[in-house]
Amino acid sequence: MLKVVQLEYIKNKVATASIFFFLYIVVYFISKNLGVANAIKTSTGIIFLPAGVRLLACLVGRTWGAIGVAIATWLVVSPDVWKDQSDTFYILIALINSSSVLIGVLIVQRALHISEDLSNLNLIHLPFIDLVATFLQAISYYYFLYFLGLIEKTKMLSHIISQMTGNFIGGMLFMLGFMVLVHINKSLGNAK
Repeated sequence: MLKVVQLEYIKNKVATASIFFFLYIVVYFISKNLGVANAIKTSTGIIFLPAGVRLLACLVGRTWGAIGVAIATWLVVSPDVWKDQSDTFYILIALINSSSVLIGVLIVQRALHISEDLSNLNLIHLPFIDLVATFLQAISYYYFLYFLGLIEKTKMLSHIISQMTGNFIGGMLFMLGFMVLVHINKSLGNAK
């Protein structure tokens, strides 16, 4: 019986990672085709919708959601954005981007006493979660690029602000959509 329970647990976690893996890739390519995904390497402020998927993955899927997004970043997004880099570079970018957002989510969740099952998550919590996660991700990402010599120190602040703006807006759009779905689900559950 224990092995069946463990297998079911593993299947659920792999399913979580897989869902966010595919969702991140789909949203990235839709954004790219709409012309909003190209600001990853530039200082143009945009709405970066894949950041919203990453934030949602880390909030809802936790570590397994972050793993799904990290694998998508490593295998698909980083090679598309950063041509001719090493696999090590792609893996590190994926780990930095996903783990920094996950850490930000966990810090705010603990500070605001948001339960693990998110049952007491309120709309007012979303900007704080998004802001901290976005800040940690942008700082980590651009310092990594700086240490590798891929960005000049004089351009870091504008890139960080731009990335934070685009990621924050993209994150808020996805989080607001998530909260609407949760509210609809609760309303339908109460109507029964």
